[in-house]
Amino acid sequence: MRGKSIGKSKKSRLMTNDAAHPLETEIRAYETRKAELDKTYPGKFVVFKGSDFVGAWDTLNAAAAEAVARFGRGPYLIRQLGAPPPTLPASVLFRDPWAA
Repeated sequence: MRGKSIGKSKKSRLMTNDAAHPLETEIRAYETRKAELDKTYPGKFVVFKGSDFVGAWDTLNAAAAEAVARFGRGPYLIRQLGAPPPTLPASVLFRDPWAA
């Protein structure tokens, strides 16, 4: 079940917790190509936008700078090959859809 809208005003909308992750496409593309990329770019930081592999960089700063230059605020996925997925605090993961 996807999110449900309740009420008419934007502020009265409530979404269920099972809404699609905003990076679902990027994560799926990364997982599909991870083994291949690990062989070609071990230890590098890779960027995905949608289902497209954008490139690989030596540092997180270089990958992030290129992603921001090309795509602005995102969303896009940056992962380091060979490293476990980052664990972020809930406050970083939550984005208020009504915030300015």
